[in-house]
Amino acid sequence: MAVKIALGRRYRFAASHRLHTAKLSEEENARVFGKCANPYGHGHNYVLEISVSGDVDPATGMITNLAELDPFVEREVIEVFDHHSLNEDVAAFRNVVPTTENLCIEIYNRLKGFPHAKLERVRVQETKNNSFEYAGENGREQL
Repeated sequence: MAVKIALGRRYRFAASHRLHTAKLSEEENARVFGKCANPYGHGHNYVLEISVSGDVDPATGMITNLAELDPFVEREVIEVFDHHSLNEDVAAFRNVVPTTENLCIEIYNRLKGFPHAKLERVRVQETKNNSFEYAGENGREQL
């Protein structure tokens, strides 16, 4: 009988963004997003936590090899976001406000294709006081 285990892994990246939408006036953007609507943007040192699950391989004692998981996350997330402007450099946010809620959904979509374990959830810590978590529920996995 296989034993199912969850693995948590933490990654870090720095990125900038501006919370702003063309659907609102400048005044409405300022009211809704406050200082985060600053035309010059601002940055965060994000902490990404992912949880994957799977059966423990009786031969290796692992659910997945970190030598496969880490390069996958590096390629799909870190290289794309780290030291980039989410608004300007990431196609997914050209027409979507790059809130951390939307960032969670985008990261989940990028990582759910990992072939060696099931992605359970992503959690993104934006500041010491704010973190957001997404598990792909309710079929809302597309931005």
